[in-house]
Amino acid sequence: MTPTRLLGMGLAGLSAVTTLMAAGPASSTEFGTHALPVPVVQTCTGILNETFTPGLNSTLRQVTAEGSGELTSCLPFGDPLPASGRVTSTMSGVMSCTGGTRTRSTTITWDDGGSSTLEESGGVEIPAGGGRTAVFRGKILSGRFAGATTVTTRTLSPLPSPQCETEEGRTEISGPLTVEITHLP
Repeated sequence: MTPTRLLGMGLAGLSAVTTLMAAGPASSTEFGTHALPVPVVQTCTGILNETFTPGLNSTLRQVTAEGSGELTSCLPFGDPLPASGRVTSTMSGVMSCTGGTRTRSTTITWDDGGSSTLEESGGVEIPAGGGRTAVFRGKILSGRFAGATTVTTRTLSPLPSPQCETEEGRTEISGPLTVEITHLP
């Protein structure tokens, strides 16, 4: 790993590199092509655009959604970890602008051509200190990191949109996305 890549990794990356170095060299045949010799956490950030049918309003109702976006920064990165990816998702559940529960199926196509398919469930949470987030917890079912647990967080506007007060509701939402992958071999 080059010094330039190490500088961009921050403390979380330095910890992972130190752990990997302490574990010693491992051959790809010993652990598989994409498997890692030690537990690793990779956090990716980006943007997700979602379209809801019918739109989200102030009433809990059955809603479906489709989303697409980009994970533009994943840390740590470097062989065999990807640096970025493209996200597509479908979601359904009983939802409103302020709550409800939903399940989501997501595919991440990584920058190196690999992919991961996630199944998650969750809803809107209000963290300490204010704001609103949509938090999904689940597992990677297939592809890279199969068997890993995931936590996906969408940062939402602190206040519901005026569209939430209409029958049609809010049909589109775009915003920051964070995907945390915990791989426990």
